[in-house]
Amino acid sequence: MTKEETLKALLATDLTGAEWTKSSFSGGTGQDCLEVTRVAGLGWVLRHSILTDHIIPLTDAEYLAHCNGVKANEPGLVP
Repeated sequence: MTKEETLKALLATDLTGAEWTKSSFSGGTGQDCLEVTRVAGLGWVLRHSILTDHIIPLTDAEYLAHCNGVKANEPGLVP
């Protein structure tokens, strides 16, 4: 499957029963959160806790690259 096909498949996935995870640093309101879920065999999907119908699909490699950049404190990825 090409990267474009993978991303389109992630966008087409029914996420109704997905288990979304958010950082424990998100605060207590539940409204300042970036949430993520893993779609087995395809990749990851990100969403905001308020605009839950707006999702961002990421391949495994893209998500890992972003996480590694945050861990490394790369400029532009961390405050």
